[in-house]
Amino acid sequence: MCVAAAAWATHWRAPPEAKGLRNPVKPTASSLQRGRELYRTYCAKCHGLGGVGDGPSVGSLRTQGGLNLTILGSETDGEIFWKISVGRGEMPPWELVLPPEDRWHIVNYLRTLQRR
Repeated sequence: MCVAAAAWATHWRAPPEAKGLRNPVKPTASSLQRGRELYRTYCAKCHGLGGVGDGPSVGSLRTQGGLNLTILGSETDGEIFWKISVGRGEMPPWELVLPPEDRWHIVNYLRTLQRR
């Protein structure tokens, strides 16, 4: 099995209903700025500034903290929003901390990481 196929085989999948969630927040400059600020505050300590899993807390994690930007690019905004909301393993459920609009701003910002 090639590396890409192996990644898909072990990929964390959102439930089907998450796929259809529509992002109500347009990716404006102010949304991307807000998403960047939120990402740096809540996500970068594990995922790293560029999403490659090199944040300052990575040494204390049991799982790797990198985002698979290839897989992320194949997911809908709704699927990413769902993952941010419910968390998994060491990633907390951010729906307990961040209102929906802030989570959508993070989704918009994550899209900019894919393009790097």
